[in-house]
Amino acid sequence: MTRTSLRGAIGALTLLLGALIGGCGGSSSTGQTPSGVTSVDVTDAASSDYAHVYVTVTAVAFHTSTTAGFADYSSAKTAGWQITRLAAPATVDLAQLVNGKTSADPVTGSLFNGITLPNGSYGQIRVFLASTEDALTASATADGLSYNNEVQLAGDATHYPLHIPTPVEGISLVPESPVLVTGSSNVNLVLDFNLNNDVVEINPNNGATEFILKPRLGYFDMSSVGAVTGSVTSAFGNLSSNRVVVKAEQVKAGGVGYRITRRLTTPDKSTGAFTLYPLPIFGSNTTATYDILIRGRHLATAIVKGVTVHKGSTPAVGFTSLGAVSMLASQEFTEQALLPVRPTGAWINFYQSISGDANLYEVRYRHLDPYTGKFFAANPEPLTTAPVQVASYAAGLPLTFDPDSGTPGAYTVVAEMAGLYSRGSALNITGVANTNMTMTFSNGNYSLPQVAPGATPEQISTAFNMSFFGTGIGPNMGKSSTPRSDYPSKGQVFITHGGMIVDAQGTLTNDNSIELAMHPGVAAVPMAVTYPGGVDGSVYGLYALGWGTVLAEGSVGGVDLKTGSKTVTIKMR
Repeated sequence: MTRTSLRGAIGALTLLLGALIGGCGGSSSTGQTPSGVTSVDVTDAASSDYAHVYVTVTAVAFHTSTTAGFADYSSAKTAGWQITRLAAPATVDLAQLVNGKTSADPVTGSLFNGITLPNGSYGQIRVFLASTEDALTASATADGLSYNNEVQLAGDATHYPLHIPTPVEGISLVPESPVLVTGSSNVNLVLDFNLNNDVVEINPNNGATEFILKPRLGYFDMSSVGAVTGSVTSAFGNLSSNRVVVKAEQVKAGGVGYRITRRLTTPDKSTGAFTLYPLPIFGSNTTATYDILIRGRHLATAIVKGVTVHKGSTPAVGFTSLGAVSMLASQEFTEQALLPVRPTGAWINFYQSISGDANLYEVRYRHLDPYTGKFFAANPEPLTTAPVQVASYAAGLPLTFDPDSGTPGAYTVVAEMAGLYSRGSALNITGVANTNMTMTFSNGNYSLPQVAPGATPEQISTAFNMSFFGTGIGPNMGKSSTPRSDYPSKGQVFITHGGMIVDAQGTLTNDNSIELAMHPGVAAVPMAVTYPGGVDGSVYGLYALGWGTVLAEGSVGGVDLKTGSKTVTIKMR
C-alpha cells in the first residue's frame, strides 16, 4: 500500500452530543441554575484505505463565546468553560464506526453521559484528546497500541504515531448557528473530523513516517438529517486504485461564490455502493437540496445537481437513491507549490465550475505539509483533464450525464487558513495531461491567506526550559528520573489556533534556530512571521518537538495576542 492511501480514505471522528434536555427547571425558589443534560458519543464515516485510526478522548467543553481561548483546565473553568472530563480516557478506533454507528457501550451508554449544561446559547465546543507523547493510557494499552493516538495502514503491521498539536487547548468547533440548551429542547449534535484530508503524513526525523492531525471540524444536528445512497461503476480500472470520493455540497447561507462540502464518503471497493449520512437539513425545513460530486484518480468529475434529501431519512429508511453512476476515464496532471507557503498551516482548495452556475464546486482540498509549506514531497496533487460530467436529479428516473461546455482541466485554486485569516485571492490554472505543474502563492498577488480585517500583526517569541528534558515517560522519550544533557539535534515548533496548525518553524523548514534554542540558557527565538492579534479570539498554542538521542516534547496554551506580542517559555520533557 502506498503512503497516499490514507489521504484517499475517508474518516470522521464524530461526537454525538445528545442534549436530552429537561428535568432541571431551576426555578428561583430553589436557587438552581436552569440547565439541561447532554450525552456525548463517537461515530465515523465510511472508510476503506486504512486498517485503524485510533484516538484517545479525554474531555469535552462548551462556551457561550465563539472567541474564547483555552489555556488549561484550571483557568478555563473561571473563564466560563463548561468542562466534562471522562473518569478514564477512552480509546476509539474511528475506522470501525461507519454510517452513524457509534461507540456507545451496550451497558453504560454514550461516551459522555449526564453532562449538565446551564441553559444558554453555546457558540463554541472543544474536544480534547490525550497527548501522543504521554504514557499509554489504560484504554490504549488494552487495544495493544504503541501510542495513545496512532494510524495503522492496511497491509502494514507498523504502528505510526498520530501527533495532536497542543493537546491542552483542545480542538475547537464554532457552529454556524449556536447550540441552544433550554429546558424544553432536545438537541443531538455530531462533530465531524474529516480524516480523509485532516490526517497529514509527515517525515520529521531521518525519513521516519509519522502523521499529524490538522482537524477542520464539521457538525450535524441529528434531529434534522437525511441520507443519500447510490453506487459507482466503471468500465476500466478498479475502485481501489481510482480512490473514488463522493461529496454532498451546498452553497453556504448568504452565497459566497463557492460550495462547501457537508459530508463525504468512499464507495465500497467490491460493490461500488456508497452512503452519504448524516446530511444536515437546516432550520424548520423538511427537505434540503444537495449537489453530489464524485471524483477519483483518472476519472472525470461527475456532478448530480438538485438532489432532494428528506428530514428523518436514514441509510435504511426513506433515503434518496441516485442509482448507479457510471464514471468516465480521464487523463491527469499534477500540481505542487513552487515556493514554500508561509504560514505553513494553510490548505489548498481546488474548485471546478460548470456553465451557467456562478458557485464553484470543491473537487479537492488538501493540507500542506506543515513542516515544509508544500504538498508532501512524494505526492503532488493529481487533477483530471476531462470535461466535467453533469446530470440533473429527478426522482425515479435514471441519471443522464452530459459533458460541460467549460474548459477541460480548468481549476480555480484558493489557499485558506485556520484562525484569524481570510482566504487568499484565487489562482486560475489549466492543466496539460501528463505534466507536472507548479503554483506560486505570494503576498504580491494576495493569493496567500490574509490577516483578517481589524487584526494586527503580532510577534511570538519562544524560549525552552530544558530542566526536565529526558524525564518524559511516553513512547521514545527519555523515561529518566533525572534530566539528560544530550539535548536535541533537531527541533520544530508549531503555532496552533483552536487545535489547528497555523504555522511551523524549525529544522524541517530549514531553520536551525529552534534546535539551537533547545539548550539551557539560550535566549527566546522570535518566529519568522507575525500572527493576527489585537482582537478577541487571537489566542494561540505552541507545540514543540525535539529529536536526537530521545524524543522531547512540550506545549503551552493560552498565548493571547490581543494585548500585543508575547514571549513564552515551553517546558520540554
